[in-house]
Amino acid sequence: MTMTVTEMRSKKPVTMDIEQLRGWATFMDRAMIASLVATIVAVVALGVTTWLSFRFSGAVRAQEYAAIHRYKVEMGKHAAELEQEASRARERALELELAASAADARAVQAARESAAAAEKARTAEVDAEEVRKRVAELGRKVREATARAPDPAPPVVAAPEPPSTRQEVEGAAPSPDAPPSPIVASLKKYAGTRAAFYVLDEAPDAPAVAATISGYLSDAGWSPLTWTWTGVGGIVGVVVLTKDGSDPATDEAASAILEALRSAGFNVAKANWPADWRRFRGTLNGPQSPGPTEAPIRIVIGARAR
Repeated sequence: MTMTVTEMRSKKPVTMDIEQLRGWATFMDRAMIASLVATIVAVVALGVTTWLSFRFSGAVRAQEYAAIHRYKVEMGKHAAELEQEASRARERALELELAASAADARAVQAARESAAAAEKARTAEVDAEEVRKRVAELGRKVREATARAPDPAPPVVAAPEPPSTRQEVEGAAPSPDAPPSPIVASLKKYAGTRAAFYVLDEAPDAPAVAATISGYLSDAGWSPLTWTWTGVGGIVGVVVLTKDGSDPATDEAASAILEALRSAGFNVAKANWPADWRRFRGTLNGPQSPGPTEAPIRIVIGARAR
């Protein structure tokens, strides 16, 4: 049996028998099956690749998240260490500033004492010269009197009777209306101001000085309270402290304390508390209420305060 097949691109007739057509159909079936298998294999490979890609991406993201979490933890620890170091640095700066303020106060006090000593020396020299002049003048008068005839003896004048013991006691007794001391008078303007005394435990003379200054403030109408400060050393003199950004009234009251104590001969200086007003080194032993950090002015009493 023969068949005539006309191709699309050629009008030339081609004669094929049935076996050839069957072979061609079989070939096409196999080719189609191979193509289908290849397509299935490609789809499976694409799916596997996509699945592996998702798994790899998830693993990478998990590692990145873990790395970021570890980084955040490490940075948090580092930030905490830096904050502790900064706090210690501020505390050391406070101690150095207090020591510098005390040194400045000692230098000023030494300069004043030197100037006073020089003034006294000049006064002593002037007094000595005046005494020498008077002695020479008296010697000259004695010589002149010796050369002249003796004058008649002067009449004897009875010495006045000494006052009675009762009169002496009454004259020595202070008047009940005696004015307050200059320190108290200069601080009465700021009556009602609260002040916290930090008395260094290692300074043996600090409690007596604190009691004296606290007495002045109490007489002036202030509200002073005293705490013993342990675990801190190296502070010399009296340091009047205010926190940064204090109101003008507080600064004015602190300056008034500074001038009043200097006039009384105390080794005193004024400074600002460089760290947080509520934080301090060591331990404070004293009243529980009000707290030691509530007063707007702190007066630290160290060694050799006077």
